[in-house]
Amino acid sequence: MVVFTSGGIATANGEKQQERTRRRCALLGYHRFIDRRNLLVAAQDRFLARIEDAWLSRTAPVWAVDDHEALLSRLIEVFSDVFAENRLVFQAFMLSGYDDPHLCARGAETTRRAAREFGALLVERFGTSPEAADTAYRILWGQAVSAALFADEEVTGLTVSGQNRRGHLLKALQAVLKA
Repeated sequence: MVVFTSGGIATANGEKQQERTRRRCALLGYHRFIDRRNLLVAAQDRFLARIEDAWLSRTAPVWAVDDHEALLSRLIEVFSDVFAENRLVFQAFMLSGYDDPHLCARGAETTRRAAREFGALLVERFGTSPEAADTAYRILWGQAVSAALFADEEVTGLTVSGQNRRGHLLKALQAVLKA
């Protein structure tokens, strides 16, 4: 009964757990990071860079569209698609990252940069005020975040098709940008 003489069952179980954790961390490449938080910071940086690339590559052709309604429809589609395709990662960083000041600040920095760029383009294309452009961005962003965090049935009991919801969103954006 060596287990009882050298620390007991708890020690033996603890050593087994530590060994499993060491193996798991080695498989994940975790050893390259000082701790779990640094791993999360690196993962967030990678995720945000991927989202920024997706956003830029998908919106670049949209801004070339002459028709305002078609342009807004495509922007709604891009916002919806990018957030939907990355729903689980958005959830992870928006919910668990909110308690970490660095993760929260990095996410806010990215959101503000996107809002500035997006707003400037809306002002230029629609001849609207910066405040209206900011409001339009917030509407799109808020809709996309809501869809990323919650399933439709978690928000309301009303079932609305994606096409119908996008149509209403288009009308709301048009109203804001005409103001």
